Amino acid sequence: MEERGFSETELRAMLDDATAVAAARRPGRWLISTRLGREPWVVVVEPDAEEQIVYVVTAYRRGRTL
Repeated sequence: MEERGFSETELRAMLDDATAVAAARRPGRWLISTRLGREPWVVVVEPDAEEQIVYVVTAYRRGRTL
């Protein structure tokens, strides 16, 4: 998160303000469309239903490649 320029609190707010959810290419992962400030972002998550938690895999500004 620090490398991307946001905090855990900001990440939680980004997930709270999600505008869309779509299945990722990798089964079991989801793409969350959101914003940080005025910038569009994508947060990649992997839910674990058994543990009832969601792992954040990565986050990146929309339009940029990893």
